[in-house]
Amino acid sequence: MNAAAHHPTTTTTEGEAMTRSPRRTAARRLLTAATTTAAVLTMTVLAAGPAAAQIRNPTDGVTPSMELLGPAFNNVWVRIFGSIWGVLLGASAIKFFTAIYKMRAARAGGYGAEMSDAASEAKVAAVAFGCLAGGGVIISAILFVVGG
Repeated sequence: MNAAAHHPTTTTTEGEAMTRSPRRTAARRLLTAATTTAAVLTMTVLAAGPAAAQIRNPTDGVTPSMELLGPAFNNVWVRIFGSIWGVLLGASAIKFFTAIYKMRAARAGGYGAEMSDAASEAKVAAVAFGCLAGGGVIISAILFVVGG
């Protein structure tokens, strides 16, 4: 038995081509369809370039606002959001200090695995606290980059 009989994409020793596997044929068809679609879309965009310059952006100057719901709602949601933010800050600080205490207890008892677990827990809590503490700056930076 020759090696070509086991691999459908090779040629036989007599030089006659073997049939391709269905998976390779489907992949080739998909690649051809994707290439054709990309070429058609590229040509369409290039042809529509001058026409697209005439269309005006309907959302130009529109910014998110909660003024429709009134100033009372604005006060309430700001207080609720601030309260939730404060609770999360406190919880992450408690989690951090708890992890630090677990690390100290594991070190004193000589438990290496528990100390490693507590150290990774402390790192996660510290990162969470830092992100929560800098949440306003992070959100402002994202809005600045996206809006500007």
